[in-house]
Amino acid sequence: MISQAKIEDLNSLYDIEKRVFKNDSFALSKASFKYHILKNKIFKIEIEEKIVGYILWLERKEYFRLYSLAIDEKFQGLGIASKLLEFSLVELKNKNYSLEVKLKNEKAVKLYEKFGFKIKKVLKDYYEDCDGYLMVK
Repeated sequence: MISQAKIEDLNSLYDIEKRVFKNDSFALSKASFKYHILKNKIFKIEIEEKIVGYILWLERKEYFRLYSLAIDEKFQGLGIASKLLEFSLVELKNKNYSLEVKLKNEKAVKLYEKFGFKIKKVLKDYYEDCDGYLMVK
């Protein structure tokens, strides 16, 4: 089941973040999650009443920016990221989207391309360990 995250989901979302993005300087803090739950769009996906993933969108004037997408390791490879992305694109009802992704994250790049995102430019040294792509839809 997919729905908008609430403040009571804070600990579960943060636990997923810590596991998926361990040792990543871009990982969100618990305070960041609280802010985004209140100010932006976080959709969570639950399996058997347990949150197993989320997608975070930042609303800008002309577009939405996909800021973070994480699926618990035990549930990766099951199409959950696709379901979250598909749901949120319908829910947001916008025509313009952007995101940044690590160049070497081929699975994520393929996922975004499947949903109509195109590589707009290479972002040199965007991440600590590699370049990134700016992708738009």
